[in-house]
Amino acid sequence: MIEVRFDENWKALINENRLLEILKVFLLSLFESERGISLYLTDDEEIQNLNQKFRGKDCPTDILSWPYSENNSEIDEPKLSDANDVELVGDLVVSAERVRQQAAENGWDFETELIRLLAHGCAHLAGWDHERSAEEAREMLEIEINLLKEVGLENIY
Repeated sequence: MIEVRFDENWKALINENRLLEILKVFLLSLFESERGISLYLTDDEEIQNLNQKFRGKDCPTDILSWPYSENNSEIDEPKLSDANDVELVGDLVVSAERVRQQAAENGWDFETELIRLLAHGCAHLAGWDHERSAEEAREMLEIEINLLKEVGLENIY
């Protein structure tokens, strides 16, 4: 199960079917078996509240991730969706306002920036963390680049 939720005011910018397909590709690349994920697109205010509550940082951010396990390849008690008993790897929350701003700064469209962030968030859900070490940051970036290539996005890093 892959769930995508967003406020109506972002509907014109979001191709939900494309996001579902991209997330499916990312999950199949990162995990050995079929997995599910929840994605919620919101605004800066809500993501700032979540960032403060869960990370102690009182500022908006582009993406937050909550893995359901610290090592998703060996989940002891998997969370299962109601549909087909697919193991859920976690939740992603994205600020659509940050996506719009960063897309303009990077010189590409909203969807490209959103996909870039989803690759980053999915890598986090698979256990990678760029804040642990410079080496892991490099490895995580390579994973993200490979994920993006799989969905046709090249040369954005």
